[in-house]
Amino acid sequence: MALYACDEDDYIYAASAEPAKEYWCIECFGTVKVRRGKDRFPHFYHTQASPRCRLYSKSEDHLVAQLQLQNLFPPGELRIEQPFLPINRVADLCWEKEKLIFEIQCSKLEVPEAESRIRDYRTAGYNVVWLLDDRLYNRKNLRPSEEFLREHISYFFHLKHSKYYDQFEIFADNKRVKKGKPLYINLQRPIPMRPPDSDLLPKQIQRRVQNTSKYFLGDRIDRAFQPPFALILENWRVLEIHLAKKYKKPSRWVLWLNRHLLQPYLNLLNRIAVWMD
Repeated sequence: MALYACDEDDYIYAASAEPAKEYWCIECFGTVKVRRGKDRFPHFYHTQASPRCRLYSKSEDHLVAQLQLQNLFPPGELRIEQPFLPINRVADLCWEKEKLIFEIQCSKLEVPEAESRIRDYRTAGYNVVWLLDDRLYNRKNLRPSEEFLREHISYFFHLKHSKYYDQFEIFADNKRVKKGKPLYINLQRPIPMRPPDSDLLPKQIQRRVQNTSKYFLGDRIDRAFQPPFALILENWRVLEIHLAKKYKKPSRWVLWLNRHLLQPYLNLLNRIAVWMD
């Protein structure tokens, strides 16, 4: 599903497209037609299966999230489905003024694909802001791509209420073992990154600072740069250290000793105890 398509040399919005006319997908250049309905907004669909096309696999919720974000900004500020032909990418939303790409993620994502998108857009001079649907992400069990993206500029969003938020959190053993309350952010207020005043920040802040050139008003980096939050950050740093030790996996050597020496020894003692009874 897509909101825009190609019509010869033109770029046409689904609401303006002719019902029976064939157009071309702006990503894979496959044939598409417009679809309208009483309970859905206009969109383009591929006339033939094209599973490799990212626009082909977009859900209706994805399109709704794009429109919700665009409506937060002044008209014309964000461009939906902006093609970048030199890198063979189509951005969910492009903020040309700030050189930012908003990528909305409502489905599973592999780490190599996330790395590739970040790298490709950087070569084009843009930074990626990831918006993760909290119906799939921000769960207890951690997806590998989510762990990777949370070290970059990424936030969660709630589709029903059109809310965008960040949070303090701690990961261990592929799980989200601790998370703070939602920190609602203003996506219209990007702030250039500056070096932190302290080396004693939680690791989750240090890693994100290293991987991004901007942050947004209200997010956890913004809070970290505010003096009143110094004690809160210190508490999070202590929690990171404590939970890392608590959930630390034993080494392979310890596992081997446990399996081949300790467990057989305990089993032997148990058998002796049963025999003596």
